[in-house]
Amino acid sequence: MQEALEVEIVGESNRVECESNRVECESNRDSMRDEWIGATTAIKLTDLTKSAFQRAISHLLGVRGCQVDLIRRGGSKNTRYSRFAVEMVKAHKSGDEVLLQQLLEFAAKPASSTQSSGLAVVDHVAALEGKIANLRQTGAANSQLNADRIQSKLAEIAANNQTAQRRSEALGDAELLAAENRGIERGLAVFNAEEAALENTVAHLRALKISANQ
Repeated sequence: MQEALEVEIVGESNRVECESNRVECESNRDSMRDEWIGATTAIKLTDLTKSAFQRAISHLLGVRGCQVDLIRRGGSKNTRYSRFAVEMVKAHKSGDEVLLQQLLEFAAKPASSTQSSGLAVVDHVAALEGKIANLRQTGAANSQLNADRIQSKLAEIAANNQTAQRRSEALGDAELLAAENRGIERGLAVFNAEEAALENTVAHLRALKISANQ
């Protein structure tokens, strides 16, 4: 009777200890749902290359049927992974099918209301950060576009100024050439007039001399 009682007590103690360990384990796994880390940190924790890590994530999502919101969040340039996903990747890497199955079964359980609220906050923060990143990226792109437009317009104005200056110089050269031509024409006209007057005077003098001799 005493031995049976002792066996029962030991069995109950072991059951309580196992239950306590199970609760603690689930609590730790539950907390891993709410812990999100950057992609670079997640890859380092699994000791995998980037491509191998992505293949493991694709395996969890495609073959194992894990929910995306349990694995990763955020935009393409702000992707974050849960510590829970990291543990599953590590189990998949080591080939520990028992641990991986336990994690998968735990992942299939509905989250508590507190956890859901926490995930909702995480989703909201991630979405907000994504919007901020998009706004910054769009603002930077618009600033660069405006700067390029200003540079293009300045280059166009400079080219137009150079063209106008060349035209002004060409016009000035043409006006100078025209003035020189007019001067030459006037000089020739004066010379021709002087030559004609000289010839007329000589002819007149000859005529007078001839008349006097007669």
